[in-house]
Amino acid sequence: MPFQPGQSGNPAGRVPGSRNKRTIISEKLFDDSAGELTAAVIARATEGDPAALRVCVDRILPRLRHRPLDFDLPALVTLADTPGAINAIAQGLAHGDLDLEEATALMRAVREFTLALAAVERDKRAAAPAAPTDDGDASGAESLYDFMAARTR
Repeated sequence: MPFQPGQSGNPAGRVPGSRNKRTIISEKLFDDSAGELTAAVIARATEGDPAALRVCVDRILPRLRHRPLDFDLPALVTLADTPGAINAIAQGLAHGDLDLEEATALMRAVREFTLALAAVERDKRAAAPAAPTDDGDASGAESLYDFMAARTR
């Protein structure tokens, strides 16, 4: 007979939340000698052991995962703003204002911005009735939808 969803295969089995006896014993032994182990690691680190030094430094100064960027990215409002933003990111990387991870994150943000603009314009075109091809735009600028369509072909 197959088990029913949510029903244990062994109802008389281990109680949820119970812990393994080996884990409990290991934690007790570690707790009893934590001071001695810490002193030993610090002593080895001061003697120049790189692994012990890494353990100590990682405990004192953990890696920063998310720090705010102090970087002036030009405002992104239209598609015409993206080349300036990309140039600013490249210059920041070249001058050491940004590291590679930060520059990559900013480039992703610029890319997502252009994709979002393309999606909005695509929705506008789909909702609008058919219009003449000459929309009277004297700027001659390519629409974002046409730009993104050409890049994804």
